[in-house]
Amino acid sequence: MSQSEAHENETEYTIRAFRAADVDDFLGLFSETFGSERSRRWFAWKYEDNPYVDHVPIFVAEADGTLVGARPFFALDMSVGGERRLALQPADTMVHPDHRRRGLFTRMTETAIDEYGDAEPSFFFNFPNENSSSGYLNLGWRKVTEQPTYYRIQNPSELARHRDSDALASVGGAVLDPLVSGYNRLSNAHAPSEGGVTVTRHESVPAATMAAIASGTPERGVHVRRDERFYDWRFGNPNWEYVAYVAREAGEPVAGIVVGTSVGSGPTTTKVTDVVPVPRESASDGLEALLHRAVGDHADSDLLAAPAALPASSARRAGFRADDRPPISYVSSRTTHVVRPFDGEWVQNGVDIADEENWRFTFSEQDTS
Repeated sequence: MSQSEAHENETEYTIRAFRAADVDDFLGLFSETFGSERSRRWFAWKYEDNPYVDHVPIFVAEADGTLVGARPFFALDMSVGGERRLALQPADTMVHPDHRRRGLFTRMTETAIDEYGDAEPSFFFNFPNENSSSGYLNLGWRKVTEQPTYYRIQNPSELARHRDSDALASVGGAVLDPLVSGYNRLSNAHAPSEGGVTVTRHESVPAATMAAIASGTPERGVHVRRDERFYDWRFGNPNWEYVAYVAREAGEPVAGIVVGTSVGSGPTTTKVTDVVPVPRESASDGLEALLHRAVGDHADSDLLAAPAALPASSARRAGFRADDRPPISYVSSRTTHVVRPFDGEWVQNGVDIADEENWRFTFSEQDTS
């Protein structure tokens, strides 16, 4: 028996709920696992101050009194066919390198399923990478779809410098500056006339206005509940700086977007994080005007990204290209969307939560930006 095998057999792990005293150990494990720092302010926003749960939704693995794994969940207030449901999104899952391949991912996940089985949450949904997708499927998740992401590459040279350390940045390495610059100039030249649409930029998210726009959307399918509470909390992520744009026709707000820009080292990434109302087919004149205004205001960003909820034609006219087609598909992979109910009921309030036709989500339903 090797020394590592002996150590594995001797180690006893305790899987338990998160405690307030675990914060510093959690942040230290995050740094060691992902190679990047997260602050207490970030932790408070994402987990402690989440308005949809009355506890910190994290389970941890402990060995000899040391935190060696964590299974956090990002809580979101969802609408399923117009009925309120609480969903949990697995996020920031980590296991210390010395304790991997010992079943801790599975044990922490199974503990969470058992603990929440009789509680309020209705389902999990998340967006695992290629390495973890099979683990979720083995634990009862189902694949809903693979969603493309739209990218507008604006500084491929800067992106190529960071391609080994930034997942989004890798899309820039395959494209030459002159080609990108020419494509972007052509897109800018074809920006639509605003006509009767007026676009206003807000340096903070106007929660009441955005919620009012969302309230006019028919309640169908599965989506996050975009009320004032959501907008007041969701865009407090200290790792991103947010601005919002509202389109008005005859003085009335008809569409809005929230745009987030990354804070810190590395390439500057700007995302169209939220869109309201979430379009299901063609885009309105208001949304088209919003996209082009946001692109113009963020000309200095190295990379722009937009969600698959945007109509493809609108994304193309604003200079975005999908990552499911060349050339970006050569260096990127689409987002995998998986889901699992807590009670085994895949149809909730008459809606099949595993049917891709019932979902239209933006980046605001994802935990990263």
